[in-house]
Amino acid sequence: MGGVVATEAFSLQTVVYSPPTELLTRAVVSLPVEVPFQNVEESILERIREKFGKVEVSPSSYDTAWVAMVPSRESPNKPCFPQCLNWIVENQKKDGSWGLDSVHVHPSLVKDSLSCTLASLLALRKWNVGEQLVHRGLNFMRSNIGAVSDRDQFSPIGFDIIFPGMINCARQLNLMVPLDPVMVDLMLNNRDSIIKGNRNLAYVAEGLGESCNWEELLTQQISNGSLFNSPATTAASLIHCYNDKCFEHLISVLKLNKSWVPTIYPADIYTHLCMVDTLGRLGIDRYFTHEIERVLNETYRCWEQNNEEIVKDVTCCALAFRLLRMKGYEVTSDKLAAYTEQEHFFNIVSVQFTGVPTILELYRASQVTINEDESVLDQIHAWTSTFLKQQLQNRTIVDKRLSKRVEYSLKTFNATLERVESRQSIEQYDPNNYRILKTAYRCPNIDNMDFLVFSRQDFNLCQAQHQKELQQLERWYTDSRLDVSKLGRSVLHTCYFLSAAILFDTDISEARIAYAQVVALTSRIDDLFDLYGSREELINMIKLVKKWDERPKSGYSSEEVGILFTAVYNHVNEWAAKILIKQGRCIKHLLISLWLEFLDGCMKEVEWSSDYKLPTLEEYLSVGCMSIAGQVSVLTPLHVLGPKFSEELLTTAECLSLCKHVCLIFRLLNDVRTFERERSERTLNSVSLLVLQSKGAITEEEAIAKVYEMIEQSKRKLLKTVLQTNGSLVPRECKNLFWYTANNCYYLYRQRDEFSSPRELRDHMNAVIFEPFILPPHVG
Repeated sequence: MGGVVATEAFSLQTVVYSPPTELLTRAVVSLPVEVPFQNVEESILERIREKFGKVEVSPSSYDTAWVAMVPSRESPNKPCFPQCLNWIVENQKKDGSWGLDSVHVHPSLVKDSLSCTLASLLALRKWNVGEQLVHRGLNFMRSNIGAVSDRDQFSPIGFDIIFPGMINCARQLNLMVPLDPVMVDLMLNNRDSIIKGNRNLAYVAEGLGESCNWEELLTQQISNGSLFNSPATTAASLIHCYNDKCFEHLISVLKLNKSWVPTIYPADIYTHLCMVDTLGRLGIDRYFTHEIERVLNETYRCWEQNNEEIVKDVTCCALAFRLLRMKGYEVTSDKLAAYTEQEHFFNIVSVQFTGVPTILELYRASQVTINEDESVLDQIHAWTSTFLKQQLQNRTIVDKRLSKRVEYSLKTFNATLERVESRQSIEQYDPNNYRILKTAYRCPNIDNMDFLVFSRQDFNLCQAQHQKELQQLERWYTDSRLDVSKLGRSVLHTCYFLSAAILFDTDISEARIAYAQVVALTSRIDDLFDLYGSREELINMIKLVKKWDERPKSGYSSEEVGILFTAVYNHVNEWAAKILIKQGRCIKHLLISLWLEFLDGCMKEVEWSSDYKLPTLEEYLSVGCMSIAGQVSVLTPLHVLGPKFSEELLTTAECLSLCKHVCLIFRLLNDVRTFERERSERTLNSVSLLVLQSKGAITEEEAIAKVYEMIEQSKRKLLKTVLQTNGSLVPRECKNLFWYTANNCYYLYRQRDEFSSPRELRDHMNAVIFEPFILPPHVG
């Protein structure tokens, strides 16, 4: 808008987009798969539900070998756990190695295979069994020993301590490991320097051997009898210093698995939380609400009781905090307070928690700020974000999947749309994924084919519904004659994309359509006020809305006004009738007042511009929050979203706060991202107003920083209201719509402004609406 103040409705200034016909056709023919969807859905649903009942972790040949090395207390020349030794004997691979049991072991896991193989060889040699197996294992090591110095290989936690330590053990057992002596010396020297410079190596104590004070180490034993929930460390402790609780812990693990142990036990809380997080990222958590509620209720109980699985595991603690808070549980950041400074973090935490996965989890937890003072989370956010950016810049993250997760997390949280994130998560999801502690392992509770197949099916099912709705909206747009004028923006497809990306469930079709229609209409009207409408047309438009029941059949000041008013008139009447059925009350008067508020805000800005009046920042924000049409955009679809509520609910402090902060976020994000452009156009916004009102006391950079602070505070207040459960009157489904709308705002302005990345927007639109996932011919 020329003059003083620009109008910016809840809208988009993007390229006009038309869906490619071939995509639409391909989407239709890809559904359904050969097996009827409903049958496949039910069978997979049941299998996924069963995963909530029991935690599964793959066998660890590394840990099993250490347990196999524990001598019997009564007969030291015999193994205490012969069943583990037998498992080692029976589970050597064809290439002579031991390790992750799969035909698709990642080529970058050779270090892990070497570590598992050497541990297994130590167990065999200690009890003088399997000489042929030992010979084959040494041949494998001889052929692959170069991986030890290969920086592109994934390194198990503590490898530089444990592997040289096992070489020392091999020497003591007269097991000649095929290593170059120079390489061995380098490894041992490197090990010694690491030990001298690190006080937190207890987790990898089996690599320390006799140099470890095992009596002192047992002071870190947790209540279940283990050391760090690690069977290998617990077994090593028994080898050097017998302890009844360690022994009983290993017995309890073997009762579950007969002859082998996993690399971590127990891991129930963390595994179930990862499962909840994974289902959410794949966009299918809504099918498992009862199971997820049980997991989170149990996690909250453990959180309140300071359960060791949470408080002694930094990764689990950060994940539990984020998921609990985002689901509305009242949790404070106190348990994370010890991790506010990077140097202190690396000084106090055990070595297994110093890797990128843990720091990424801390970073994600630090984003869930809801209070004005969240110093713990703010400090964690500051150092973790810097650390992760440095890891990306230095390319030190060997795992490309992890690197992508870090890069994506640094870009998003608020600045992402739920369905866009689901699409990307499904595309990147690997059912054969593995995790690495002291050895690689798999967990079918988190990584399995059922998750992938079901999430793709669900995505395609929603997508097919979206395509039908978009065709319906195109007919509405044409029937409303909105395609006649070429003056305003035609962003119908973009508006529907924003709607479908946050309201994607097939059951809420009406809310999705209403949302898209309002945004499309407000965009066109915004252009009338902002770009090309005469003062007579603007006044005429407002008068028509004020005299709603006296709608003229002619006498519009222009064809454009007639088209726009008629479209709004029909839209309001249609949705008022639908809402009457849904809610059991007529809200036409409310919808009319919301549209009038939007138009009044637009007109006030026109008056400021034409009169060259300089408003105060408070006046500007008050009017700006009206002119972006935030309330009409959210409150219209809110009434057909599902829950019933009274009209009085909309006047409660809770609902007013939700409306206020969504509008402020959009207004201020627009201002700070378009400031440079609007400055060149001599158009005021909140940034320039701050500079002018200070009379030069603050710079533009300082004003931008101030606006960012205002955005952040509004975001925190909005999220706090959304997550609040005690005393809340607004249904959570309704509150979520406010939060999702704020995410739309961040998404649109995540770069400089809505013009920044039209190609990315088109790609996301194709991915969400038009491009189906290819399903296997036979599933289930």
